[in-house]
Amino acid sequence: MATRHSPARAGHRRPHAVAQPLFAHSHTAAAVRLVLLTGLTAGLLSLSIPPAHAQSAAQPGAVRHSYNVPAGTLGQALNAFAGAAGVELTVDASVLQGLRSPGLSGSYTVSEGFAELLRGQDLQAVRAANGSYTLSRVPQHPSQASPAGGAAADTLPVVTVSAQADRSSPVSEGTRSYGIRATSTASKLDLSLRETPQSVTVITRQRLDDMGAQNLHEVMGDVTGVVVSVTDSERVNYVSRGYSISTYQVDGVNVNYANGYTRLATDPALYDRIEVLRGAAGQTIGAGDPSGTLNQVRKMPTYTFAGSAGVTLGSWNNRRGEIDLSGPLAFDGKIRGRVVAVKQKADSFRDWYTTDKQVFYGVLQADLGERTTVTAGYTHQDPDNAGASWGTVHYWLSDGSLANVPRSFNPAARWSRWNLKEQQSFLRVDHQFSDDWGLRLSYTDDKQKGYGMRWFGGAGYFPNADGTGKSAWYGGGDHHADGATWDLDLKGRFKLLGREHQVNFGYHHQTYTQHSLAGTDVLPADFFTDIPDWRNWDGIVPEYTRNYLGYDSSRTKGKQSAFYVSSRLAITDPLSMVVGARLSDWSQDAWTYVNATGQYNRTGYRNKNVVTPYLSMLYDVNRNLTAYASYTDVFKPQNYRDFNGNYLDPVNGKHYELGLKGEFFDKALNASVAVFRSIKDNEAEIDDSGALQPGTFDPANPPAGYNNGGYRVIPGTEEAAYRSTGKGNRMQGIELEVQGAVNRDWNLAAGFTHVQMKNKDGQAINPHLPRNTLRLRTTYRLPGDWSRLTLGGGLSWQSMTYANVNGVPTGQTGADGRAITESRRIVQNAFWLLNLSAHYQFSQNLSASLNINNVLDKKYYSRVGFYSGVTWGTPRDIRFNLRYTF
Repeated sequence: MATRHSPARAGHRRPHAVAQPLFAHSHTAAAVRLVLLTGLTAGLLSLSIPPAHAQSAAQPGAVRHSYNVPAGTLGQALNAFAGAAGVELTVDASVLQGLRSPGLSGSYTVSEGFAELLRGQDLQAVRAANGSYTLSRVPQHPSQASPAGGAAADTLPVVTVSAQADRSSPVSEGTRSYGIRATSTASKLDLSLRETPQSVTVITRQRLDDMGAQNLHEVMGDVTGVVVSVTDSERVNYVSRGYSISTYQVDGVNVNYANGYTRLATDPALYDRIEVLRGAAGQTIGAGDPSGTLNQVRKMPTYTFAGSAGVTLGSWNNRRGEIDLSGPLAFDGKIRGRVVAVKQKADSFRDWYTTDKQVFYGVLQADLGERTTVTAGYTHQDPDNAGASWGTVHYWLSDGSLANVPRSFNPAARWSRWNLKEQQSFLRVDHQFSDDWGLRLSYTDDKQKGYGMRWFGGAGYFPNADGTGKSAWYGGGDHHADGATWDLDLKGRFKLLGREHQVNFGYHHQTYTQHSLAGTDVLPADFFTDIPDWRNWDGIVPEYTRNYLGYDSSRTKGKQSAFYVSSRLAITDPLSMVVGARLSDWSQDAWTYVNATGQYNRTGYRNKNVVTPYLSMLYDVNRNLTAYASYTDVFKPQNYRDFNGNYLDPVNGKHYELGLKGEFFDKALNASVAVFRSIKDNEAEIDDSGALQPGTFDPANPPAGYNNGGYRVIPGTEEAAYRSTGKGNRMQGIELEVQGAVNRDWNLAAGFTHVQMKNKDGQAINPHLPRNTLRLRTTYRLPGDWSRLTLGGGLSWQSMTYANVNGVPTGQTGADGRAITESRRIVQNAFWLLNLSAHYQFSQNLSASLNINNVLDKKYYSRVGFYSGVTWGTPRDIRFNLRYTF
C-alpha cells in the first residue's frame, strides 16, 4: 500500500474564513484580538493535538497554490509537481517513456495541476482516500462510467514516479527554478519568503548547478549582502552586515563547523539548497553575532530510482567526479536510500597548492506506518590541501617600493597542511499527528579533526629587493572537536477567532568538546626557516614531524540548551505578526596544561536564563506586496569578570529591520527592499576606576592589587577587572534583492547592499570590507529550435576597500641609523567580476555545461592589510562539465 503523505502547505497563504469574524470593522476589535492571540499562544501546549484520523476543514489539495514546473519529459514534470505539491503519485514508469510536457506555470489546485500536465496524453491522476494519486487511463466512451458516476479508470500497474520522499520541507531539486516556496531558517515556521520578516537568500539546487560551485566559498560569494573575506588559503570568513557569520545549521539543526582557526568549506553536491539569513537569528541559534545564519539542507531519498553521474575538467588541472544515486530499496519504496560521492583533485593558481578531496553522503529513509518516517544518514568530508598558506603575501619592500609579487606566489612549503576532516551522523524521526500537526526529533553527532604541519614564509613583512629578509612561521598538530545536538520541534496550525495560525514549540540541547594534543616538534638536521631568495622560491623544505606526548595541551567543554516558541498570528485580513522567544542556558569550561606544575588550570563561565525575543509585524499592502517591521537579538557570552569576580552579562546584539516584500509572476519571483540597523550593547571595557596614573608607579613592579598597566586586578588573581558600561559597534544600511523565476525559461537572482559600519565613537571601522556590493546571477533557455541551449552568467561588484598599515619603511634612515617608517594605505579600488555559463541538453539524459568565472581575468585583492600584506583573488577559471542523468 502506498505511503500517505499530507499535502505540503507550508509557505502558502490560506483563504480567510467566509463567515464574518468577531468584532469586524473595529479598531478596538483588532486590539482585543491581538491581546487574546498573544496570550493564548503561550498556553498552546495545553491544547489537545487532533487525533491521527482528524481531517482538516478543507479537503486536502483543494486550495490553489503557485507552481513553476519547467518543460521537459513528462516524468520530470510530474516529479517536480508532486514534490512541490507534497503528494504521492504512483504510475507504471514505462507508460511515460517518450512523453514530454510543456511544463506548468500559474496557480492551481493539485488536481488541476495534474490535469494541465497530462492534457492531451490520454492519462489522468485519480486521488485516493488516503490523499495519494494514481495515474490511470482516461475512459474512451461513456459506457465505461463507474456505478458511482465517475470514470471507471483503467488503473495502471503501480510504480512510484520519482518524487522527493521528504515532505517535511519544500524541495528545490527538480524544479529548475531559483525560487523556493517556503523557508524556516528565520523562525522555525514554514513561511514563504514574503511572509518571512527578515532578509533571506535561498540558493536552490538549480542555482548551484548553474554556478558549477565546488565548495561553500564559491556559493557564498554569490549571496546578496555577503562578503567572502579570504585571509589565506585555509582561513575564509563570510561577513554579513559587518560581522562574521559564525552560526551554521544543517537541516535546521545547529552544528559547529569551526575547528581551531579554520572552517570546513562543505561541498555543495550534498545539498538540495542553501539558505542564508542576514541579521540576528537569536530565535533559532541563541548565542552569536547579529550577522546571519547559514542553513544547509541535505538532499533526501526519492520514491523511485533516480541518479546522475558527472565529470568536470577545469583550469589548473581540476578533475572532479560526482555520482548521485537515489531510490527505493525495499517494501515498495517504504525504505529508500540515497548516496552522493565526490572525488576531486586539482592544482591552483597558487604555486604548489593542491587539493585532493573525498566526499561521501549516505542516507536511509523508512516509513513506519502512514504517519511516521525515520531518516538516518552519514556524511564524510576530507579535503587534503597541500601547500597551505598561513598569512598574506608582502605588499612593500624594505626600501618602501611596491613588491609586485605575482598572483601565483606562495611562500609556503610544498607539504604545508592545515586540513579539516568531518564525520557527521544524524538520525531524525518525523511523525504527522494530522494534516496540521507534526513532530520532529533529530540527533546529530559531529566529529571534526584538524591536522597538519605548517610552514609559511609570512615573517618579514617588508623583505629586501635582493630576495633576502623573509622567514617562515611553522607549527601545527592535531586538534579534535566533537559535538552532539538534540532538537525537538512540535509544529502545527490551529484556528482561533475564525482565522488560521501557525505555532512551533521546540527544545534544543547541544554539547561540544575540543582538545589539542600536546607534543614537541621533531626537526630534521637540515631544517630551516630563512628563505634564501623569495624571488626564486621553490617551496622545497625538509619536512618535520611532531612527537605526541600522550596528553592534551588544552581542552574545552561547552553546552547550550534552550526552549523556544514562535508563532505566526493572523490578526486581520492584511495584518499578521510573527512572535517568539528563546530561553537559553550556555556554559563553557576550559583546561590549559601548565608545564611547570604538570596540572591543568581551569577556567569557565556560564550564562543562565537568557531570554531572546523575536517580534515582527507584517501588513499585506495588496495582493503582491507585504510591508514588515521586525526586531530580534542574539547574545554572545564574554569571558570577563568584574572586580568582585563575577562574570559580566553577555553582549547583546540587537537587530532592527523595516522592509517591503513582493511576489510576482504567480509567486515565482520574490523581491524585497529592507533597511536595517544592528547594535551591540554591554560590551566589556577595562575597569579604570582607581587606576594609577602613568609615571606614578613602576610598571615592572606595580603595587599590590594592580597590574603593570596600573589597573586594578580581581583580588587573588592577576586578572584585570572589567565592567559592562561600553557600547559596541553600530551597523546600518539598505538592501534590495530579487530571486526566483520570471518565467519557466528565465531564472534571476540579484541583490545590492549598502552598509555603514561605525564604532561607539562614531568612527568608521573595518575599511577592508566593502561598503557596497552587487550580486547578479541569471540564466535563460533559448526558444524554439534552440531550446536545448541555456545561456547565463553573473556579475559581482564591490566598492573600494583599504587598510592603513603602520611601520612601513621609507627606504631612509635617521641619524641614529634606524629605518624611518611611516603609515601608508593599501587600496583596492572598486571592481567588477564577470562570469559566464552555457548549458546544452543533448538528450533527455545527457547534458554539458561550461562555466567561465572572472572572464576578463581581473586582478584584485580579496583581503588587504592583514599582516601588512595582501591576498590575491582567483584569476580566470574555466570549467567544463559532462553529466548523464539516469
